Amino acid sequence: MKSRLFSLRQILLDLATLLLANLLIFWLAERYQWLNSGDGNAQTMALALLLCVNLAVSLALFAYRRARESHAMLQELNTLAGQDAVTGLANRRQANTILERETERSYRTRRPFSVLLLDIDHFKDVNDNYGHLAGDQVLAAFGELLQKRARQLDTVARWGGDEFLLICPETEQSGAMALADDIRQRLAQTELPAVNRLTASIGVATQTVDDMPETLLHRADMYLYAAKNAGRNRAVGEAGSANRERRLAPDD
Repeated sequence: MKSRLFSLRQILLDLATLLLANLLIFWLAERYQWLNSGDGNAQTMALALLLCVNLAVSLALFAYRRARESHAMLQELNTLAGQDAVTGLANRRQANTILERETERSYRTRRPFSVLLLDIDHFKDVNDNYGHLAGDQVLAAFGELLQKRARQLDTVARWGGDEFLLICPETEQSGAMALADDIRQRLAQTELPAVNRLTASIGVATQTVDDMPETLLHRADMYLYAAKNAGRNRAVGEAGSANRERRLAPDD
């Protein structure tokens, strides 16, 4: 994205506008003889006062425009710093910030949240057979699918490579597993650029009272590898009453 902030053309245009405005004010002062009353000293003082006022207003307006551009630039840089360049999703840095925030909120409210760690199956074959451009298109399409399926309060992030992270506030293990199954089913039925269709393996973990972001992600990563070792195209979650391992065929 090419920024138009602090463009030389815009700065010169602002300076020209202020110059013309000042010339117009002096012309009006001369035209209506605003400065021709009184003796010479009074006229000189009036002219100096008008000049000072015009200069102060011009500098204030110019500084205001540049301050607004600076604020806009900082917002743009903050957005880019937390955004993945390929998918437009939150990047790993932004996801870590949100995970810390959700962990603190969970401790405070005593309500759990869940994370889904998703990995596209055999993604290396996409890059090897179709090229990295096609691979980027697949990643962007998968990210878009996740965004459409996620709720407004959820966060979808590219965790790295072909791994994605879905942070789901106010979500128990059963709801997170249902979401994982639905995502896999949608992916299996979605035609992707170049490769037609792919599947994904998903590890699902729900925050507990002893969890920090690192331990929660570690469990999700373990479940993801369990899903891959079990044959891929699976969602594997927590043990206990929520211990479920589901598999949907591509034609489900």
